[in-house]
Amino acid sequence: MSWRRPFKELNPTVEELTVKVLEEGKGVAQNPGWQTLGSVTRLDCHNPLCQGGGVDLHHTLREMVATRREELENVKMCGGVEGGGPSVAPRHCLNRFAFRISLVYRAEGDR
Repeated sequence: MSWRRPFKELNPTVEELTVKVLEEGKGVAQNPGWQTLGSVTRLDCHNPLCQGGGVDLHHTLREMVATRREELENVKMCGGVEGGGPSVAPRHCLNRFAFRISLVYRAEGDR
């Protein structure tokens, strides 16, 4: 399955991928700061009640590579669900992710 292969292996034109993220919501420090995650393609949610959450960056990265875009800033909500208890219905996780993606491409002769 190609999605399990490392990003740079799937995208040989990319020399370096850097992702910085600022997560806000449950399970995050009181005064969160930007974290540099390096070469990741998924942002994990830190809400302890969240199930199947986080943000998948694969589609965004594919679009960036296809257009040779080098920088992108965006904000997305967590895609997970907070599991409800016996008397509480499940609801969407409200954690929010601001992220900055930087791609450095290989020179034409280095491929």
